[in-house]
Amino acid sequence: MNLTITARHFKMKDDLRNYVSEKAVKLDRYYDGIVDLEVILGWEKLTRYAELRIGVNSKQIIIKEISDDIRKAFNLALSRAERQLKRYKQRVRTPLKEKAVTA
Repeated sequence: MNLTITARHFKMKDDLRNYVSEKAVKLDRYYDGIVDLEVILGWEKLTRYAELRIGVNSKQIIIKEISDDIRKAFNLALSRAERQLKRYKQRVRTPLKEKAVTA
């Protein structure tokens, strides 16, 4: 998995970069087909945001969360990414015959 961490409109400290990289690598637990992951942390007037762009197979899952604190925004985006990756994994790994029978 290729991991890219970007800071927009602020200078990221090393402890925040390490925190983000440690947490982001754990997304491989939920779906092992992640090709690349781009984490964008941003700073706007009074809000902080975290955006995750997860490249899986030929699709891209984009998640954006807004909060007062940058770590909180990242954690919210990460938990949402976990749920979406679990759902995506289940959808991809379900055989076509099983889908046709239940429909």
